[in-house]
Order: sequence, then C-alpha cells, then structure tokens
Amino acid sequence: MVSPFSLPVTRPEDMVALRPWAARLQDPQDLPISLCCDGTRVTGIPAAWNPGGTSRRLDANLVETVWQGLDPATGLTIRVECLIYQDFPVVEWTVWLENTGSSPSPVLSEILALDSVLPATAPVLHHGNGDFYSEEGYTPTETPLLPGTEVSCIPNGGRPCDGAFPYFRLHDQGRGYTLAVGWPAQWSARFTGVKEGVAVQAGQARTRLRLFPGERVRTPRITLMVWTGEPARAVNLWRRWFLAHVMPKPDGRSLRPLLAVAGTDEGEEFTAATEENQLRFQDQFRRRGIDFDVWWIDAGWYPCRNPEGERRWWLTGTWQPDEERFPRGLRPVADHAAIGGARLLIWFEPERVTRNSRLFAEHPEWLLQRADEATRAADANALLNLGNPDCRRWLTDHVCGQIQEHGIGVYRQDFNFPPLDYWRENDAEDRQGWHENQHVQGYLQYWDELLARNPGLWIDSCSSGGRRNDLETMRRSVPLHYTDYGYGRHPVKLAFHHTLYAWIPYFKDVTLSWDGEIQGDEWRYDREVDRYAFHCGMAPMFVPALDIHRDDYDFALARELVALWRRAADLLLYGDYYPLTRFSRSPEEWVAWQFNRPERGDGLVQGIRHAACVDETLIVVLRDLDAEAEYRLENPETKEELVRTGAELMERGFDLTLSPRSAAIWFYRRR
Repeated sequence: MVSPFSLPVTRPEDMVALRPWAARLQDPQDLPISLCCDGTRVTGIPAAWNPGGTSRRLDANLVETVWQGLDPATGLTIRVECLIYQDFPVVEWTVWLENTGSSPSPVLSEILALDSVLPATAPVLHHGNGDFYSEEGYTPTETPLLPGTEVSCIPNGGRPCDGAFPYFRLHDQGRGYTLAVGWPAQWSARFTGVKEGVAVQAGQARTRLRLFPGERVRTPRITLMVWTGEPARAVNLWRRWFLAHVMPKPDGRSLRPLLAVAGTDEGEEFTAATEENQLRFQDQFRRRGIDFDVWWIDAGWYPCRNPEGERRWWLTGTWQPDEERFPRGLRPVADHAAIGGARLLIWFEPERVTRNSRLFAEHPEWLLQRADEATRAADANALLNLGNPDCRRWLTDHVCGQIQEHGIGVYRQDFNFPPLDYWRENDAEDRQGWHENQHVQGYLQYWDELLARNPGLWIDSCSSGGRRNDLETMRRSVPLHYTDYGYGRHPVKLAFHHTLYAWIPYFKDVTLSWDGEIQGDEWRYDREVDRYAFHCGMAPMFVPALDIHRDDYDFALARELVALWRRAADLLLYGDYYPLTRFSRSPEEWVAWQFNRPERGDGLVQGIRHAACVDETLIVVLRDLDAEAEYRLENPETKEELVRTGAELMERGFDLTLSPRSAAIWFYRRR
C-alpha cells in the first residue's frame, strides 16, 4: 500500500539514474559489499563460490532478488537480500553470513554492507549528529568532499543516533544520493573524496569473529536513493518514499495524526499513578472537551520499590502492573480510554534490568554485565541479552501476554543506557562484534513478533529520547519522543523539527513552555494556555500540556487551538516539506515552513516569531504551486483572507507580520 501522493513525485530521469545500481544488484560478483576472510579481501560473491539467485515480485512496487554463494573450502555462505523499488528510485540490501560447515569459520573482519564509489563531480555531503541531550543535537552539516577529504561517522555507546545520524545526502550538481544505514546499534560510515566521486564504506563498526557451525551474523540494511533536481526535491522524494514504504501501517492502514494526553499525581514519572486517578483524569479531560486519541502512561506503573521502600521508576525488570496501585491490572484504564475511541500507551524498558527485580533474581543467565558493575548498588544496570533465544522467546511471550491482558494499544520501548561496553566486554578475542550482532537480530525479531501477534499494535521507539531511530527501527515503529532535551525551549526544539521533518515525518511534541513568568520547576503544567507554545508544539502527534485540575483554566482557548492543530496535522504529516527559513536555534530569528500537497492544491504556511526577534515582518516565498492558478489563503485565528496567484506567491511571496513571541498558520487552497 503506497501513499496517495507517491507516484507523481518520481521522475523518469530518477529511474534512469537508478539503473546502474539496480544492475549491480543483479550481478553477484558486482554487489557493493566486502569482507576480510582470514585477512583476504572478498568483494561481492566470488565466482569460485558458485553464486546463484532467485527473484520474486513481493507486490506491485517491490522486486526481491536473493543471491547466495558457498565457499567450498570453509562452508561459509554469503546471502545477499536485495530489493528494487518500482515506484521510487530506491534499492536496498542486507548481507547474511552463515557457517554451514562442520568446524569454526576463518576469522571474518571488516564486514562492510556498503563498499563502493558513488560517482560524482562536485559532491557535498549533508550529514548530522543525532540526539545526545543537548541543544546542539540534530544539527545539519554540509561538507564538500574534495579528493582526499574524509568524513567518518560513528555513534556513541551502541545506540545508533547518539551523537551521529545514520542518514546522509550527497548533493552533486543537480543530482545526488540519499543513504541510510539501518543498524540499531554501533554502525560506522566513512566518506572519502576520490577522483571518481566519493568512496563509501559502511557497516557494523567492529567485526572480527569466527562463526561456529550453524551460526550466522548479518550486516546493516543499506538503503540507497538516487535523485535528480534540487536538494529540496530530494527531501520530499525521501519523505514520500518513507511514508509509502517505511512508516508502519497497523492493520494495513496509514498512521494518522493523534492527540495524546496524560495525568499524574505527585511522584517521579508515573510512580503515583493508580487505577483510580487514571480513570478520574480521563473523565476530567473529557468533561473539558478535550477528546484524546491516546492515553499515555509512562515509566513507573510496575513494582519499582527500592530497599528503602521508595518507588523509583528506573528500577526495571518486573514487567507487570503494581498490584498495590492497579489491583485489577491496566485493563480498566484501557477500557475507560476506549469509551472515547482512545488507545492505551504503556512504557517498557525491557533491555535494562536492575538488581532489585524479578528478572535479575530468576534469570541471571540472560543478563550481560560489565566487570566494574558486578559489585555496585542495587540499581546498577544489567543488559537483557536479546541474542539469547530462550530469553527472547520468554520476553516475547511475557510482553504479548501483558499487551493482550491489559489492552495495550501502543507499546512504548525505551533504552536508557549505552549497551556497547556490555556487548564488547563479553566478547571473546576472536568473537568481536558477536554479542552486538546477536542482540540486534533478537531485538528486531522481538518487535516483529510483537507486531505479528498483536494486530493493530503501534510501537513507539524511545532511547533516552531519540537515540535509536535508525531505519530498521523505523520500519517497525514511530519515534514519538525524539529527544529528552528542551521540551519547552521553543527555538531549540523547532530547530530539531527542522531536521526531523526532512527525515522522519512522524513524531510527537508537547506544548510545555519554559520561558514564561513562572520560574523554577520547568515541568509544572499550571501555566495559562499559550498560543505561541501551542504553535511551537505542533507535530503529527500532539500533546497539549493542560492543567485539568483548575476550574478557571481557559479550556475554550485550549479547544480552539487543538482544533487548529487537527486542521493542520494531516498537512504536517503528508505534505511536502519546504523550510522557508534557515536552521537556527536563536530566539532572535523567525521560523517558517510550508507543507504542500500539489496533487490536492492545498497546504499551509506556519510562521513563528521568537521572543527576541526584532523583525516584525517576514516575507515568505512559497514553493511548488500552480503558477497560473489563484489561491485563497486564510488565517483562521485572525479571520484574515487573501487571494494571490501561484506566480505571485512563488515570485514575490506574502508578508507575515507578527508581534514578538507569537505565531500564525495560513492555510491555502487552489481555487
């Protein structure tokens, strides 16, 4: 099933540019992969390995070719699974290595899922730094790759978007490449300017291991898109492909924008949540006319008392409702939410196991620990080893049971510590990369089984914010919580949005505001309804931070702004994205962007003037309109209307005039 807006954006010249790569995936010896086998470099699948292949059409838009070859001397097989898209200029491939012999394999090292040269004449690499709890996160960078220039990218600590971003664009004079490294762990990528263009090597960051008989490892999935035209076109070609082929479709239906709310009493996170107060808070939202789509319960709903009897949300490893607070489980909360058609979202963090937990006590053989943590305090972390098949099967059965028993509609998985040292300290000298590789396989299989066994389930990917949002993860989930930093710091989070809209269209934001008169606790929800904060928080999933405890709160204004978001939300998700101002975190600048649906002739322009911005007017010049048509523009908050031709809007634009710390959305439609 593809997006209704997918086909017109692909040009014939894009598919022509794809042909050389599609041809390479039809020639096993020319496959753009390599590895060292006992120090000897192997590229593609050598002829001596007698490669053979099969092809099949998976659907109307996707052809799969699988190549496999066997080294007769060692019993090592290479299997390369290749996908060629028919509706977008995209190819993908994944490499599997398996020991089918009767003795250990040679040492396999420097296993590269991509080892090739991208032809180019004046290449400029666009890359980023991911999320790492800093206002500097999600920063886009441009690096010209002259011959001899090298850019190396690698994340921190084993989470793929922690300090690096596994998404790249290479621009080259009216054409280019978009590349993603799909690996939910420690990947690496190196781009080197050479005479012919750019040499690229990408794969799991460290591999030097033997495989015992029957064992197998895999590489990252490589996604390569080729495109022609301007960089903005590359962004929207990617967005449309992502929406059509990557973003999950529960029950076969495209995701829609949703309104999420939550309610807590005192206590860290949701350690004070109870059946009684969750039902009461739902009723309070409904009485005030806030019709929510998702009821959110985050960390702390499970037994999590420390030895002193205090509840601490990070004491994880006992995944069942706390009987003291939820004596009937979570089903009453889910059923009460479902009265209004809402789903129940529940937070899990299964890979982190602390000592004061059921899993630590009952299954220490399933845990990976670091030597320097073996004698630490009761809340020290251990890593649940998803590479252990028994462990993964138990976790799958247990969590599926929780989902089905308690009516969970959105499974939210967090991962709040770096796993790399847990994997590497437990690898033998001749098995470097083994635990990481097996964990990745188990993690993806675990999610695949959750989705298969619970039709309609959503998964929310979280990892101390947005630190595990590689493309393999995104095929199974949406990253609702894209950072732990700066929810209420408007210029910073809008800079984050600038990057996210270009790569990962579905995410969540909240209307918290940390620049108002109330000082101190940034998490307080007792601020007044704030138009500016509502505008800054708009995203495909929207969380209005409302004080449902107050009778004097301006819920009429809140309902008006929620209705404004609902009108804008489909365009934010499914429209083509054009940033109309540069990437900036400065409170002294404007932010403006356009979301456009050319097939429908409609869209929106949002302008935001930050508090310290001295320019009261911004001229916004629109993109991709019908020059001959007239467009009616409307600001529903001020009731202003304009009529302009497409040519006028694309050549001269129109003025946005706002006071400091305010915003506006202008909707437009072709007449």
